[in-house]
Amino acid sequence: MAGRKRIFPSGIESGAFPFEWLSDVAEAESWRKEVHRPIYHLHKWWAQRLGSVFRAVILAAASNRSVSDSFYQCTDLDGLVVFDPFMGSGTTVGEAAKLGCVALGRDINPVAHGAVRVALGPLDRHEVERAYHTLERAVGGRLRALYRSIDRHGAPCDVLYFFWVKTLRCPWCEGRVDLFPTRVFAKHAYPQRHPTVHVVCPRCGDVFPTMHRDKMVCCRKCAHRFDPHAGAVSGKFALCHHCDKQIEIARVVRGSGRPPAHRLYAKRVLTSRGAKEYMRATDADVRAYERASRALRIADVVAPRGTLALGHNTRQALNHNYRRWADFFNDRQRLALGLLARAIDRLEPGSARDALALVFSGTLEFNNLFASYKGEGTGAVRHMFSHHVLKPERMPIEANPWGLPQSSGAFSTLYRRRLLRALEYRDRPFEVAAENRGGKIRGTKVFGASASLESIPTYGWTRRPRRPGVYLSCGDSASTGLGDRSVDVVVTDPPFFDNVHYSELADFFFAWQRRIAPDSGESSSPRYAAASPRYAAASPRYAAASPRHAAESTRHPAEVQDRVAAEFARKLARVFGECHRVLVDRGLLVFSYHHSRDDGWVAMARAVSEGGFSVVQTQPVKAEMSVATPKTQAAEPIDIDVLVVCRKREMDHRPRRSPGAAMARARRRVADCVDRFASRGRRLSRSDVKIILFGAWLRELFAGRPGEDAVGEFERLLPLTASVVERLRLRCR
Repeated sequence: MAGRKRIFPSGIESGAFPFEWLSDVAEAESWRKEVHRPIYHLHKWWAQRLGSVFRAVILAAASNRSVSDSFYQCTDLDGLVVFDPFMGSGTTVGEAAKLGCVALGRDINPVAHGAVRVALGPLDRHEVERAYHTLERAVGGRLRALYRSIDRHGAPCDVLYFFWVKTLRCPWCEGRVDLFPTRVFAKHAYPQRHPTVHVVCPRCGDVFPTMHRDKMVCCRKCAHRFDPHAGAVSGKFALCHHCDKQIEIARVVRGSGRPPAHRLYAKRVLTSRGAKEYMRATDADVRAYERASRALRIADVVAPRGTLALGHNTRQALNHNYRRWADFFNDRQRLALGLLARAIDRLEPGSARDALALVFSGTLEFNNLFASYKGEGTGAVRHMFSHHVLKPERMPIEANPWGLPQSSGAFSTLYRRRLLRALEYRDRPFEVAAENRGGKIRGTKVFGASASLESIPTYGWTRRPRRPGVYLSCGDSASTGLGDRSVDVVVTDPPFFDNVHYSELADFFFAWQRRIAPDSGESSSPRYAAASPRYAAASPRYAAASPRHAAESTRHPAEVQDRVAAEFARKLARVFGECHRVLVDRGLLVFSYHHSRDDGWVAMARAVSEGGFSVVQTQPVKAEMSVATPKTQAAEPIDIDVLVVCRKREMDHRPRRSPGAAMARARRRVADCVDRFASRGRRLSRSDVKIILFGAWLRELFAGRPGEDAVGEFERLLPLTASVVERLRLRCR
């Protein structure tokens, strides 16, 4: 167990660690990570890292064998104790369990904890399928009936999606203004290859197809000519077509005291002949929605409870008067989702019910007024968190919550594509092998590198875990209840300090989850009972940051998230200090990190120092999915994470070097990294080179120095960053 002799130094500390090879594997996984690691994608979580990277980290931390040689071998690490204090979606825990480790996972957020508990806990496929079919019989037909209409042939049909637009009353003339930023409401994901788009006429409301390149079109019904790419909205303003006056949208919305109204204008149907068609919404469609509104008032449904608290990621929604989580849904969505939640709540308690409750929670992400239409050629519904904020959508889409085989983001679809796929992976896990052809990465599945996850046991949290398996808890990772020197390796991915505040976004799910799984921090399965009552207190019932939100929020004062760099460093240092206590003397702390801001790096370095650690190595590696929205919008996107490898300061015996010598060694290290990446056809951005440089500086400056001195020297080097990066980046060309 923990404390027995391990390889010293480890492979993760070696300059020969094959990060360029691993980046190719990670690249192959990243393009379809929900397929290649489905157990970590049962439910939404933010900044999910790649399973192949964490598998390699654990292998390299436990041995000095070649990672590329052992990666595809079935390996048993003989009960190595691996701990992740920021468990998130469970990547570290799952990868450690697959390698025969004692896998410890803890997270302060009950939404994250609940998702991992289902993904890695006991699940029986036959029980899950029976429970799903029970739901289908109970409410499937009723939910589908809410999304029925008439096609253009006059025959009954299913509606895949309804299209809505936000509206305002003009403060000058009281006329209704549709907040269309464009009249194109549907197009293909690849318009150059599939140039047909669908537009809505601003005069008569008819919908019809045209070509993506057209600058002027003529309505086939009323003959009105208009620019399909122009709408009433331009930036923060809208033009009233009734009086031709400009409206400041935010001011009018705030003044109304309620969220903006919506108008139904189009639909996408599956016709009686099996074809998909866009149609104008009819009066009958409006009346059907009104019937759903009336039914909601008397139906026995589960409803989300709770209000939004002001925060970095909730400000936009609050500015549009979305004050309750229930405001994020229209009446028909609340009826359909509420009926489904009630049916899940009535299932027999157990792991199958928990799994379907998690699928329901994931369905919420695609069925709300903040979701929009991506179009054809890909998943049709753009989920509400594509921008990592609660951004009101001016042209929301209402999908069919139960769904059809042809629809996107529905409960039945996520059941098949998420839950069943995860169950298949649990039974037959595989790794991804990458073939690099001139910089183009192709991936294939390799089976046999891990035993079935179904055979891996789960246990309750305990002071000194000794048996290989999965141990999970929900609580503050600065106070774990684990014994001194009980862990061999800490592997984790800390939160960002200034970007995505996880709890502010997770509250959207928690508003529903606590209604159908009110004990969100614990399990309904006796297999998760704490191994010892004495240490059950190590996973206290979740408390919120203020009494007002104690029953409705996942926010916690100890959450490692803060817009102020010094506060982020202080909170992260508390967790790192606890990691120092629970690690064996020769244990490793390895975490992935990147940040575009210098103060983010200073905060991280200060947390390492105050936690009692020294940076002994950094390894650059491919980060998350390349097409993530925040990346595609950045001028110099970060595509690389740095794996920061730390040892207890008292175990770092490297000699001290002068700042000049440290800089020279760091430059040589970065040049080597750039060359190795270039040899695989990977071009690095300035931001990529910068974070590799920062990692190399920290590695050199921590050698032989007290932590506070290393951080001070690092801050003094920061003004040199731009010139050093530019010289190094020339090697990429």
